[in-house]
Amino acid sequence: MTVIDGLLIFFTIVLVYFIIVLYLNKKGILKKYNITLWGPALMWRTSKGKKILKKISSKKRFWKAFGSSGVVLCFIVMIVMTALIVWQTWAILEFTPEQREMLPGPEFILVLPGINPIIPIDFLWYIIIGLIIAMVFHEFSHGILTLVSKLKVKSLGLLYLIVPIGAFCEPDEEELKKAKTKSRMRIYAAGPTANFVVVLVTLLIFSFGFMSAVQPVADGAKIYSIDNNSPAESIGLEQGYVITYFNNTRIKSASDYYEVLLNTSANTSIPITYYNGQDRIDKFVYLTDLYTEHEKRGYQNNASFKGVGYLGIFLLNDNVFNMYISALKNPFRGGSPNAFLLVYILPLWGYFQGYNPIIAPFTNSYIITGPLSVIPGPIFWFIVNALFWIFWINLAVAIFNVLPIIPLDGGFLFNDALGAFVRRVKKGVTKEQQESISQKITVGLSLFLLFLVLFPFFIKYLPF
Repeated sequence: MTVIDGLLIFFTIVLVYFIIVLYLNKKGILKKYNITLWGPALMWRTSKGKKILKKISSKKRFWKAFGSSGVVLCFIVMIVMTALIVWQTWAILEFTPEQREMLPGPEFILVLPGINPIIPIDFLWYIIIGLIIAMVFHEFSHGILTLVSKLKVKSLGLLYLIVPIGAFCEPDEEELKKAKTKSRMRIYAAGPTANFVVVLVTLLIFSFGFMSAVQPVADGAKIYSIDNNSPAESIGLEQGYVITYFNNTRIKSASDYYEVLLNTSANTSIPITYYNGQDRIDKFVYLTDLYTEHEKRGYQNNASFKGVGYLGIFLLNDNVFNMYISALKNPFRGGSPNAFLLVYILPLWGYFQGYNPIIAPFTNSYIITGPLSVIPGPIFWFIVNALFWIFWINLAVAIFNVLPIIPLDGGFLFNDALGAFVRRVKKGVTKEQQESISQKITVGLSLFLLFLVLFPFFIKYLPF
């Protein structure tokens, strides 16, 4: 399915959604269930959950410390991300037309499985689980710090646009405006900080709890892809299988395989042993001619390939495999962010390189060891992928929300900090003047940063 097909399907679904919503609203059904229209979205308000929030917020000293440390954390991430966005824009301006053409398009902005290329439709349930957890922790944290600051929480609720797109904890706006700047900033910082906590906890469980139980099924050549109508396909070889013997020779790495392959002869039948998970499979495979196959398939060729056997597989680079396994097991190794970043870009790597080590069929090259081996494979990998997407979405939500863009939490944090700075620098300024100055600067910065955030997705369409 092309991007255009995906967008057409998406907008068709949205149109049907609007028709149903307008009909339900006209019939008074939405009002009956305390649901109101909020632009194109539905807002469902409820008082349920307030008692839980009040009970949780009773540890006021803890939550104040949580909020205060969150303010510091959010400003650190805000500064780092703003600097990275500016640097990214500057770097992209230096790109050649060919490099710009390779940049992702606007479809990458939408966090919609099947439309965003890095999120296949198969990941729908992972995305829903991740979004729900991100929204609940984010908004509940806002609500807890609101109550800690002795402000009123009017209601809790969800925003729907076909699927849940957000949660909210609605404070009393007038009370919030009159609250002390320090208290208000704690409230704004609480949401992203909660998401950062979820990121850390989830990543620890993912890496040290589950991925630590994952081991390669055997030392061998790990299959990255299979040629169509090849000898490999004829004997059932697939992505993720591991070849351990080839032509009666022990294979421990990709280089071992290629060395043995170049010493085989075309039009001969040789033994091969490979693993699909824990299942060992022994077969014979009839090799065709490597030179002829490369010529036919348009691959890089060499006269020395004549008469050499052809199996029809591409292998995963051993260094890449080991690099990812190490990062997935310990994303904090070495004290540098490289392993962590490697884990976070898995969806991008899967899209651009076709390799994602925690999804089928590449999970065929692993076995599960230790106490977690009692979990059936499909359930184990469902949990692993759910944990990964909870981590991924919470980090994306946290990072995006700390940007100094109104109406994000970071925008309100920046506006309050700027207001406090203006009051300190310009003595005698009235509250109205201070608010006017800080709001104008914040709105200007918001528009500028929003442009920079969207710029990489649209530059390929600009005529320069």
